[in-house]
Amino acid sequence: MIKGILFDSGRTLNVPATGHWFITPNFHKILGTKEEDAEVPSFEVAMDKAYAYVDSVKVVKDEIEEYALFKEFYTILLKESNYEKISEDIIHSLTKDNVQNDEKFLFFEDVEPMLKKLSENYLLGIVSDTWPSLERVFINKNLREHFKTFIMSSVYGSYKSEKLLFKLAVEELGISPNEAVFIDDSESNLVAAEEFGMIPVLIDRYEDYSIKSKYPIIRSLYELEEVLKGFEKK
Repeated sequence: MIKGILFDSGRTLNVPATGHWFITPNFHKILGTKEEDAEVPSFEVAMDKAYAYVDSVKVVKDEIEEYALFKEFYTILLKESNYEKISEDIIHSLTKDNVQNDEKFLFFEDVEPMLKKLSENYLLGIVSDTWPSLERVFINKNLREHFKTFIMSSVYGSYKSEKLLFKLAVEELGISPNEAVFIDDSESNLVAAEEFGMIPVLIDRYEDYSIKSKYPIIRSLYELEEVLKGFEKK
């Protein structure tokens, strides 16, 4: 019997407002640049170097530490891209726009109604490779109330692929792995979830019908109820 549903966040429930996780809503306004400036190879190389730093910091416990992390990220990005007007004010503005701006994410239109409906019959949770400010965004968007557990990778210094986050989530829900469905847009994360004992579901938010998977595929949370009914019949 399925008792819980765990969701990834990024590209499952929400996407970056600009289409890029680190190009914030006011990024180009702050820098006085244009969108096409972020598409040149030199900028992409600078972004890769800045991300390598972020990826090297495994533990980020709270938004204070997250702010420090992304302050260094944008410092590296601007220096490596040879931005001429670099200053502390600009770096702080970019960092604030990343960490403190709730509008950095757009939620899919099915999220609010389906979370409300699903939470009436299932224990819901988030398991996401992300940073602490995500939870604040969910709180301010009135979505956090639907979840009984909210596990973020940086708080624990672990990724979904390592399965510790799954263990923490089901323990907080008080259920067994085989009583939980996990929904993610990444096949590799679903493999890890299956190895842990959960029931995987792949979500394709971009309606890419060329995608093949050994797991059930949904393209909207509205399709989830039928998939759940199928699991219950087995």
